[in-house]
Amino acid sequence: MRLTWMSIACLAIAAALPLMLLPQIPSRSTLIILAMVALLLLHLPANAAVLTAVALLLLCWTLGEARSLLNSVSQLTKAPVEAIVSVSAVYPQQKQLLVQLRRIDERLQFPPLFVQINNISAEENWCAGQRWRLRLRLRAVHGRLNEGGFDLQRMMVANHTPLQGRILQRQPVTEQCGLRAALMAQANTMLAGLKQPAILQALAFGERSQFTPQLRQLLRDTGTAHLMAISGMHIALAASFGWLVARVIQYLLPAHRISWLFPLLAGWLCAALYCWIAGSQAPAQRAIVMLTLWTAIRIAGWQLSAWQIWLLCVALLLAVDPLAVLSESFWLSVLAVAMLILWFRWFPLPALLRTQRRWLLLRLLHLQLGMMILMAPLQIFLFQGISITALLANLLAIPVISFITVPLLLLALLLPLPLAARPLWWLADHSVDYLMQGLAGLPAGWLSLQQTLPAMLLIWGGLLLWRTGLFTRTVALSGSLPLALLFAPGDKQNGAWQIDFLDVGHGLAVAITQGREVVLYDTGPAWHQSDAGERVILPWLTFTGRTLQSVILSHKHLDHRGGLKTLLRTWPGVTIRSPLNEPTHLPCWRGQQWQWQRLRFTVLWPLSRALSGGNNDSCVVRVDDGRISLLLTGDIEQAAERKLMALEKDHAGATLLQVPHHGSRTSSSALLLRRVAGEAAIASVARYNAWRMPARTVVRRYQQQGYRWYDTARSGQIRIRIEQGRWQVQGLREQIKPRWYHQWFGVKDDSR
Repeated sequence: MRLTWMSIACLAIAAALPLMLLPQIPSRSTLIILAMVALLLLHLPANAAVLTAVALLLLCWTLGEARSLLNSVSQLTKAPVEAIVSVSAVYPQQKQLLVQLRRIDERLQFPPLFVQINNISAEENWCAGQRWRLRLRLRAVHGRLNEGGFDLQRMMVANHTPLQGRILQRQPVTEQCGLRAALMAQANTMLAGLKQPAILQALAFGERSQFTPQLRQLLRDTGTAHLMAISGMHIALAASFGWLVARVIQYLLPAHRISWLFPLLAGWLCAALYCWIAGSQAPAQRAIVMLTLWTAIRIAGWQLSAWQIWLLCVALLLAVDPLAVLSESFWLSVLAVAMLILWFRWFPLPALLRTQRRWLLLRLLHLQLGMMILMAPLQIFLFQGISITALLANLLAIPVISFITVPLLLLALLLPLPLAARPLWWLADHSVDYLMQGLAGLPAGWLSLQQTLPAMLLIWGGLLLWRTGLFTRTVALSGSLPLALLFAPGDKQNGAWQIDFLDVGHGLAVAITQGREVVLYDTGPAWHQSDAGERVILPWLTFTGRTLQSVILSHKHLDHRGGLKTLLRTWPGVTIRSPLNEPTHLPCWRGQQWQWQRLRFTVLWPLSRALSGGNNDSCVVRVDDGRISLLLTGDIEQAAERKLMALEKDHAGATLLQVPHHGSRTSSSALLLRRVAGEAAIASVARYNAWRMPARTVVRRYQQQGYRWYDTARSGQIRIRIEQGRWQVQGLREQIKPRWYHQWFGVKDDSR
């Protein structure tokens, strides 16, 4: 293999892929040694040595980007910093700013980093484009981490936004808003009174903060959410619009003034302008990079295949920004283009249908069908499901958005006179409104991972067998594939069971699993617009293919029962046990016992119906298989602990203990720890909680009593597998999915 542009592109892509899998990033000294080895290999005459040297240099570049980010986070979180920042975006409803660090203590910040500023003052007139001198207290982004859940840390690292913080002091440097902010302010006056301002704002400026939960649900269920986020398709539309305008202008020019280069450059310029107006978000930036490379190839006159151009574009994107390999939107973008190439190469329409205009609708259907089938596995993997109405919805939505809404918005943005632009905004709004009415009339078509995966495997397998010609040669094998999927054995009931402490932040949700059924102890907290049921528990159940058998509520506090409403919407008839005086709940107080398969549940506390439902009224339950036991304590404090231990002098022991009240100083008395005499203690706690739980004295107390300490702040979701009298603990950060971008960033000791 010789060193060519294509081989370098392949090596650049391969060098970025380790960032997705490495548990740790090598140190700077290790990377320097690798670079020196590569430079020595470059002097050898063998092609293999040169290729190895280039591969090592590219690997050092990608790993160096990650190492630089980690080092910056470590340095910037040690103490307050003085920074010159530029405001990139303002989110007044969330009271948040997104700023770019320009200088830190008068030193230029490179590579550039973004910071999410929380709890901004409503009195300040913040707007994009301003520059401020800020004294900041920064901390590393730390998200909830669960199987099937949203990976906040990965997204933030991919977007170069690994920090969040608050303002200690501020002083304006430039208070004038940027041109884009002025355009948005002018457009907002025209959006007032329109029916679909949130979607128009998303299509024009890339701002989706105004989307309601109902709108997001509709877009997800119809598979049209990708149309409302600025992506490669929108940049291509802008480029096509610019090309078309240039061609119209050329009709007015004499023949000797007409050049093929003018429409090409006009299209690029229009796309770049649209990318800037839309906030230069990562998908739009990637599309501009790819468009720039394609334009350069056209101008240079290189004769390259579609696959070669795709390979060069992907390599260039990863060489410019290696961390983009962690971005889901990156893979959706580049694989969508790859699937288009594959579909038209492997499954083309007959030549007659590809040329005549009357078959345009059929060609659109063929294109959308191919994208739906080939992109389905990636969408199922990323979003834990797929919309079966997406084909029909996109056949309706893509022409409206592509040929009506976006061109109208581009014209409205380019016109300098607001009076002339207002009718265009009105027409764009009506096109979107009629579209939304049509989408709302479609049946709900969202299918979960477990419902769609077997079908997608059959469809993909069938297409591959047919296209490669193996179908006719391996009839028996082809026929056995669906039979194997149909009669695949289920989970064997071998006596194993599992406990999962879900990472819900400051709250509690413990899932006890036998087979495919789950008993849930507490349902996590509720937040302003959502709850742990929607964001954590349901995605986890969907990802693992499990169903909810019953719920035990420890007490009434919102951080323990916040997700119940969402769960009841999905399973309205689920059994609920609690110590509360609610008519639909079964009792959960001392003396209650029940058997669920091989597990026995025994309620130890409270003594009778809880009148207040507070911490000391928490339903304390022992779960026992005869050899291994788990003691679930809710939020009981020392007063209840003493009374409970007085009642359970000889039968308080348990192998595993859920740490009471998240490890607060008011709980986990030495008496409780001695009487339980457990082997491991697990706390459900948020890293940046306001109460600094768990208390250090409490953690030391457990360790002194011989407990192994685990908490969800450090480990994310914690899984305990129990089988044949043995138990094993695995943390999602450490064992289940150890990735460098999942680790505990920033200051390690004082950031709970």
